[in-house]
This record gives sequence, structure tokens and C-alpha cells, in this order.
Amino acid sequence: MLGKLGHFLDMSGKDETWDKIASEGARTVPGRENGGNCDIKNLSRGCAVYFPVFVAGAKLSMGDMHFSQGDGEVSFCGAIEMSGFLELKCSVIKNGTKLLPVTGPSKLNINPIFEIGPLEPRFSEWIVFEGISVDEKGEQHYLDSTIAYKMAVLKCIKYLAQFGFTEEQVYLLLSCCPCEGRISGIVDIPNAVCTLAIPLSIFDRDVRPPNNIESLAKGIHLVKKDSKKSFWGSVKVPSSSTSPKTYTNVCISEEGGAVPYDPRLG
Repeated sequence: MLGKLGHFLDMSGKDETWDKIASEGARTVPGRENGGNCDIKNLSRGCAVYFPVFVAGAKLSMGDMHFSQGDGEVSFCGAIEMSGFLELKCSVIKNGTKLLPVTGPSKLNINPIFEIGPLEPRFSEWIVFEGISVDEKGEQHYLDSTIAYKMAVLKCIKYLAQFGFTEEQVYLLLSCCPCEGRISGIVDIPNAVCTLAIPLSIFDRDVRPPNNIESLAKGIHLVKKDSKKSFWGSVKVPSSSTSPKTYTNVCISEEGGAVPYDPRLG
């Protein structure tokens, strides 16, 4: 891509060595054998990473730091990007590539391994969405985990859009919140199964399915913050109530009443 889309166009054709590297060098945009832009959210403080070194005098560079990211960074550049500095210790392990298993026709078909550090987000409650390798057109893709993960993401977007978010907002949220993606099953042909787990504590409202699942089908909407306006008449308050109630950013069923979507509705 270098030189074709304008990247470093002013350098192209002026230096033979630079031109050779630009035309033949392995790009660092994708994840690859020597690291690359792998975008693994668990690569954080306290990690140990073991990179293979393929050439003498190899260089090491780091970048693309994220404040927060979801597994897959599904909206492309959707993680919360940040500036920062990195403090790290480097050691050269002689013949260390022998520790990394070769899984291809070349001795270069190896990949890094890493140890997860102790400082990653910890959550105890999740809502999990399942996707299988049948796409939105109903076409089946044999054990295709990419399609399965995509469908788990789409299921999540459609579901959370019922709680006062736009689908675009949920799409961006899944790139930047610490959601957990899993390949849950690639054993039972013909469908791969992937799951997407969203921590419940990141929401300011209850997004779990209600005890009475039928109310989910009635649809809900978000009542915006309004300290003066009362929603008497649009919300079915208990018969014991004697005065209107004022709610702030609560989810209300189209049929009135949204228990247990928001406990403030009583």
C-alpha cells in the first residue's frame, strides 16, 4: 500500500534501499509471525511477550496504545486510542525460537506467546450473546468462526439497541468496552459457535432480560432526563400511588411499566 495511497509518497523513488524495503517488507498493520498489530486487549501492564527474531540486527517498535478495547476491536479503529509511553525490559534469548512451535511448511511459521499480566479488568457479572456460522442472509458457512463472531456481535447490537441506545452507539461500544470474545465451539459440524460477553457493570441501567420475558417483545424506550416533567399517564404506576412520579433516564416499556428493566420504576 505504501506509495499507492499517498503514504510516504515524497520518499518513493528517491532511495533504492527505501524502495526495496517499501515494496518487499512485511507490513506491520496486521498481526503476523513477528508480532505486528495484533490488537490483543490482554497485552497490558505486567505482560511478558516472547517474540521470534528472524534476522540479525532486528529492530523493535511499539505503538497503537489503547486506553480500553473490546475483543476484536470490531468497528476497526473503535478502541479508545491514547498517547503514552512504554517502559519495558528487553532480553535476547539465544536459540529461543526453538521454544516456539513450528506449525507450517517453513521454520518461520511460528508466532509469539505471552503471559498475561495481573492488571487486567475484573468483572463478575456478564450478559453473553451467541453467534453461529449462519450469516444474516441465512447462508451457512462451514465452521467459519469469523461469521459466528460477527453474528454474536450483531445479536448484541440488536438486543442492546432496545435499551435506549442507537445501533451505531452499541457498535462503537463493543470496540472500546472490555468485552470478552470466545470461540466456544468448532467441534460440532457444520456450525462454529462464538460468544460475546459484555460486563453488566458498565451500564447505568439493567440490560438483563426481564423475569417476564414477554415484556421484552413489547419494546422499550429511554425516558430522557427531565427534572420538571412528570410521566403520569405514560407510565403505569402502582394503584397505591397517589401522586405522579418523575423519572431520570429510565427504560420504559411501550406497554407501560418496565420492571425489572429499571428498579426505579417500582
